[in-house]
Amino acid sequence: MTFVYFIRLLYKNMLWLLFIPGAMAISVLYFTRHEVKVYSSESVIYTGIASGYSLSGNNKADFFATSNAFDNLLSLINSRETKQEVAINLLAIHLMIKKHDPVLFAWDSFDQLRKLVPDSIRQMLVKPTIENTIVAINQYMRGKEGNLVYSIINSDNPFYSLNALDNIKAIRVNNSDLIKISYLTNDAVICKQTLELLEQCFMKKHRMLKEGQSESVVTYFETETRSAFTRLNEAEQSYMQFNKQNDIINYYEQTKAVAVEKENLDVQKHNMEMDKMASSKSLDKVNENMKGRLYQNEYGAEILKDRELLSDIYSKIAIGNLVGKDEPGHKRQIDSLHNLSVAMEKKLAVSEDNLYQQTLTPNGIPTKSVLDEWLKTSLDVEQSKARLTVMDQRKTEFSEQYRKYAPLGATLKKIERQINVSEQEYLELLHGLNMAKLTQQNNQLTTKLNIVDEPFLPLKANPSKRLLQVILAFGGGFIVVLAFILARALINKTVQQPDNARQFIGIPLFGIYPLMNTPPDFIAKANLRLIQQLLSQVNPSQKLVTIGMVSVQNREGKSTLIDMLNKELTNLNYVVEKQSWNKDINSFTGTSNIVLVEFPPLDTLVIKPGLLPKLDHTFLVCRANRVWGKLDDELLSIFSKTTGNYPSLILNGVNSDYAESYIGEVPMKRFFLRSFVKRLFKFQFGNRKQFTN
Repeated sequence: MTFVYFIRLLYKNMLWLLFIPGAMAISVLYFTRHEVKVYSSESVIYTGIASGYSLSGNNKADFFATSNAFDNLLSLINSRETKQEVAINLLAIHLMIKKHDPVLFAWDSFDQLRKLVPDSIRQMLVKPTIENTIVAINQYMRGKEGNLVYSIINSDNPFYSLNALDNIKAIRVNNSDLIKISYLTNDAVICKQTLELLEQCFMKKHRMLKEGQSESVVTYFETETRSAFTRLNEAEQSYMQFNKQNDIINYYEQTKAVAVEKENLDVQKHNMEMDKMASSKSLDKVNENMKGRLYQNEYGAEILKDRELLSDIYSKIAIGNLVGKDEPGHKRQIDSLHNLSVAMEKKLAVSEDNLYQQTLTPNGIPTKSVLDEWLKTSLDVEQSKARLTVMDQRKTEFSEQYRKYAPLGATLKKIERQINVSEQEYLELLHGLNMAKLTQQNNQLTTKLNIVDEPFLPLKANPSKRLLQVILAFGGGFIVVLAFILARALINKTVQQPDNARQFIGIPLFGIYPLMNTPPDFIAKANLRLIQQLLSQVNPSQKLVTIGMVSVQNREGKSTLIDMLNKELTNLNYVVEKQSWNKDINSFTGTSNIVLVEFPPLDTLVIKPGLLPKLDHTFLVCRANRVWGKLDDELLSIFSKTTGNYPSLILNGVNSDYAESYIGEVPMKRFFLRSFVKRLFKFQFGNRKQFTN
């Protein structure tokens, strides 16, 4: 489809392109004549989500966390519960108004509410305070399904319904911390009131959600911390009681001291046993030298008695030095024993001197020297025995302490492990409690939303969209009609256009002929073009030229074209003869120059091979307003194969819009503007007027 054809198509269907869109625009104009005025208000709230301050310092920019926080906030604003609470609060405020107050809402809104809620229900719902009224409305709405309040909330009421509150729009202002909330309705005061109530409701819900989350966490940590502290205290009490029962001050130091003391005791005992063994051997040797002499007189008996007594004293002194040091009077007792031992030693010395003076050893050694040695050795032996006896007692005591401390260590380790686990648990929970309280305080700081721009009272209604609706209706109707026209033109399968005819029929295009209702001058031009085409095909040396006119269907215009050719050729001084072919005619002779033969339609014609007379030129006449089908192709092919004549196409009844390209411009008087537009669309900018001579 060419651009010029498109413009012509619009021009032809201009009536429909203007009538139908105009009707639609007028309809919209009529049905919107009672359009209600709409008022809008808005408010801006600062959230501090993206760049606000917290207890830990400035918030770090986290795109996903910030986006999620804004999505949660916007979802809370648009939630059903929030809108329902706003609607109930607004209804409660208005129900408490007994007389119309233009400051609160318009008269139409007041009258509509008075008709909407009967006085009986109003008296039941209205309470002394607004809070009690809201509670009463909530209870009434939840009491019985389908009651009046429930119906109002879920209706199409312009003020108190969820559908009306769907006009609330909340958006984030670019990438800032600001949220802009807007609302539009047909009452300016109610518009402002609704936004104020919405801000109160959703800010309260937001604060409760944030603080409720941290409050539950704090409560959890407080409960668990108290339980952990109780368990820790019980473990510590068990540890202290265990130490009391087993006389433990510091188990590890005590066991270490016992081990060191036992080791020292073993070393001392070993040394004492060596000293005893050495002293015993020395004493045996001295006794052998003194054998039979010491007990021969009273000095010997006295010495033996004193030695036993002295040995007993040494034993007591040794025991006193090892045990019982902390007992009162211990030192005085030890000093007394020391004094007694010194006295006994002096007495033994005197007895030895007496004995020395009277006797000598068998070996001729003075008895005094032997007795001194014997006394010293005897004392050493007795002292060693006493120390060993005490050492055995201490060893027995250490063995008992080992048996006591051995099982206590495992039990004490278990108790300490329990204390350690309880302490770690308590410290972790205490840390979690501190963090939860910090988060709680941070939420209280950061969840506070600040209103930057309060909702304002709109004094002027929003610009009406009535004109835009009319324009859209006209434009939509125009586009629909234009689409229908273009679709009809594009799916048109007729051979109206010469190029389509050449493509669909598949034979050479000889010429075209316009509709008969076109101006006579244009018909004359068409006749001239066909005669020019025909004579250009005629051989001047040929005396008789036979021209056949065929068509697939009846009433294709063969007779009209033959009459036209006959007239035009006769005017050119040709002798023309018209004939209608039948099966008895097998040749054309006569005195004429040109014979025009009209054949019956091909869909009714039966031609025997070889019986058709020779034709110099054959033309297929086809109506331009018909569809060329497969049957037409078959009939044309049969004709060509049977007769050996391959016709050229004459397209008859072509619209003047398509015929101008082959015949010339339709001769008619045109205004300058139309002529200019036509040349503009056909890109004929260099075309000028004809010369006058």
